[in-house]
Amino acid sequence: MHVTIQQMRKTLLRSLSTVRALLPWSILFVLLVGVAPPLCPYRAWGAEPEIVARVNGEPVTLGELQRMLADPLAQNRLEREHGVQDPDSKELERLALRKLINRHLLLQEAGRRNLTVTEQELDQAITALRRRFKDLKEFGEWMKERGVDDRSLFDTVRTEMLLTRIRAALVKDVRLAEEQVNEYYEALKEELKTAGDVRLRIIAVKEKAEAEDIMAALRKGGDFADLARKRSLGLRTAQGGDTGWVNPQSLPPPLLEAVGNLKAGEAGGPLRRGNEFLIVGLAGRRPERTKSLAEARPEIERRLLAAKQQEAVQAWLKEQEKKSKIEVFLQAFSFPPI
Repeated sequence: MHVTIQQMRKTLLRSLSTVRALLPWSILFVLLVGVAPPLCPYRAWGAEPEIVARVNGEPVTLGELQRMLADPLAQNRLEREHGVQDPDSKELERLALRKLINRHLLLQEAGRRNLTVTEQELDQAITALRRRFKDLKEFGEWMKERGVDDRSLFDTVRTEMLLTRIRAALVKDVRLAEEQVNEYYEALKEELKTAGDVRLRIIAVKEKAEAEDIMAALRKGGDFADLARKRSLGLRTAQGGDTGWVNPQSLPPPLLEAVGNLKAGEAGGPLRRGNEFLIVGLAGRRPERTKSLAEARPEIERRLLAAKQQEAVQAWLKEQEKKSKIEVFLQAFSFPPI
């Protein structure tokens, strides 16, 4: 199978945009969407006007749809997931209802597979979510502003955990073929580059005054390696503070910024790191280069596997739509959408 670089990039980016982030962030997003104030113009028809659809007899309510449509973040996410730009209100309504129907299908499958969330797991997820806030007071105020009580919070978190688990179950057997990895590498290898490794020397001391004294000695022509062996408390003191070649993107932000301003042979500091002060010397830089297939493989597999897993979930949903009884009562909505 041959594809153009543009086609591969477009397909991959669209698929990756639907892959969920870490659970607490996913829950936080859903809560932001799920408690938005309702909108008024939408109308369902049928015997029960507050129900816009049924999925195997399970209702999808007008309130669910309105809450999703009321939040700009949810709208942007729908557009990204479906590759639609600037949809009109009816198209957006269609996308939102489709997403809600898919959620019901996934949750019903979780029930069939007897997937559950224990109280301990739920408590751990709630704790992780609360840590996103400065303190419990701030978290409580956030909940109050959005009309979220403890019960709705726990229900939302439990639902998101079940959705995460059923998706994982659906893709557990998804694998990549070697041909796919090779094809991706050949098509996009010019974008798979090293960041340009750096070789550092680091001196760590307890007092800022001592760090400043070492910097003064270096300015006068002192030998960095010699000063490191004599005065540094760092782990690589015996090696003159030499870190070996490292990827600069693996460095903490303050160190990365300092290294970015240095030329080979220069030193900078002092930089505070916890209870220590660092002097950083740049021994050398390697130029940016294209990664070999072996070097790029983990990144390629991570990208492609996420996209392939999403395709598997979408294929499963499409098959379920055919097998399920899905009734839609919203005006001007035909199912299944294209």
